[in-house]
Amino acid sequence: MTELIRIRHPDFDLDSGIPRYWMAGDPFKTHFMNALSSVFPDGEAFFVRAVMHYRERVEDPELLEAMRAFAGQEGQHSHHHARHVQMLLDQGYAAIGRMNRMAGRFMAWANRRLPLDSLAHTAALEHLTALLARQVMTRPEMWVDEADPRMAAMWRWHALEEAEHKAVAFDVYRLAGGGYARRVVAQISSTLGLAFETWLRMAYMLWVDGLLLRPRMWMDGMRWLFGRTGVLRGRGGDYLRWYGRDFHPDEIDDGPEIARWRPLVEADIPAPA
Repeated sequence: MTELIRIRHPDFDLDSGIPRYWMAGDPFKTHFMNALSSVFPDGEAFFVRAVMHYRERVEDPELLEAMRAFAGQEGQHSHHHARHVQMLLDQGYAAIGRMNRMAGRFMAWANRRLPLDSLAHTAALEHLTALLARQVMTRPEMWVDEADPRMAAMWRWHALEEAEHKAVAFDVYRLAGGGYARRVVAQISSTLGLAFETWLRMAYMLWVDGLLLRPRMWMDGMRWLFGRTGVLRGRGGDYLRWYGRDFHPDEIDDGPEIARWRPLVEADIPAPA
């Protein structure tokens, strides 16, 4: 496990010259990706707190090392997506900051008061991010090839690392005594919650741009998302595996994609000292 989880320290240029519509010049595509990215800073911090809450119970040195590497990767994700959020704030999407502050306070409360539920939701959301990572790595022409190169680099890096550490929260959840029913409920609420947050944030940014009520844009956008070759199509079976009683994230083999993408992602990222 741990040989797959590497803490990297990228230095993406997110401070200058990135177009407002950096995904193929398309407002819908861009704001869908912006909306997803904007939930990550506080969400990744929530994940780390949920997993590390149980570190004193873990005796397996390999799992402890995996938890440390998980926290390191997620900390980097939170940092770089927070820089992207600042870019959005600078572009005039002020409510994104307010949404994040509200969500951050709630998630910090949940970490303190509902630690096992927080861990169940972390494992569930890690399953969702692993599905998205698999899409990015297997269908880059839909996810990153049309993006501004600087944003594409960030998404490729994030996708690789989500695939690398996808099982850590699940393994800690099982060790902490988490059961089947709790993780099923957590996945249902996580799926609905992430969908709601993404659509809300995307609609808000389109509204700020004066584009919310453009039917043709929505038709084209929905086709891009859910059409026969849409970016969210083709992983329903993998999603449903979560609801099997004996499911484990490693039964979905991302090894070939990790091996193929790692040298591409690491080419411009120095190894940690």
